[in-house]
Amino acid sequence: MRLPIARTTTALVLYLAAAVLLVAAGTAGAQDDLRGFQLDGAYQLFLQGQEAPGSQLYLSRTAGAFLVVADDLSSPILVSLRNQAIYKVQLLKVSPAGEDTLDLLPGALFGTPAPFRQTPTGIEFIIDDVRAQLRKRPSLAGEATLEALYDHDPGYRRSANAYETNAAVVAEVAELSAGVEVRVVFGTWCHVCERFMPRGLKVHEELQESPLRFSYYGMGDDDPWGDAEVKRLEVTELPTAIVYRDGREIGRYAGGPGWTTPEVSLRNILRENP
Repeated sequence: MRLPIARTTTALVLYLAAAVLLVAAGTAGAQDDLRGFQLDGAYQLFLQGQEAPGSQLYLSRTAGAFLVVADDLSSPILVSLRNQAIYKVQLLKVSPAGEDTLDLLPGALFGTPAPFRQTPTGIEFIIDDVRAQLRKRPSLAGEATLEALYDHDPGYRRSANAYETNAAVVAEVAELSAGVEVRVVFGTWCHVCERFMPRGLKVHEELQESPLRFSYYGMGDDDPWGDAEVKRLEVTELPTAIVYRDGREIGRYAGGPGWTTPEVSLRNILRENP
């Protein structure tokens, strides 16, 4: 089952934290306010213990729920954290509502709600006699590319598309970029990265025709600060961009302040180190 919406376009908060917030908001009717489901890469669908290829998970904080779409399911599934229940969804009641975003039309839910069970790695439920699990996706670790970041978390692409760079600054960076490489260290589990790093990805996109080159290194889930590459680069804050000219480090910018306008941070470093 594939919905007619582009796949190429935030990391989800931890399940327990989300559940606490949603329970605090109160229990709503199952059909209430089922809007704003955005394609999300934080969890994966497993059926009978096997990852379901091509499945898509959408998250709506407004609805307090996931929408799960998979070829191997008879219908889309709504996993309501607010109501602590699973519902079947009529496919014809699923409506595109923007970039990688879906709404459920009135009357979308049908059948008898079913319970789900919380686990340390996500949630489990039975649907049509099939054992299903939503498991937290491992963080992107090691060398990565722009497309790998977008594929891992579609929220990065949406946020990048929403960021408006300073065109004059980007053009100046392009003129100063001969022999320059920017090495970015990040964690897909890092909320500061989630918020600010897409701005740098947009800058990367706009500089792809320039001599400047970007590389990316992801810190995984297993002892991320003990990673040999992270130690070698002496990274202490995320995200960190290390700027090299002809192989020599000439500066770096890090954290939210450094990435608020990353094209300006990069331009300033290049100006000071021609």
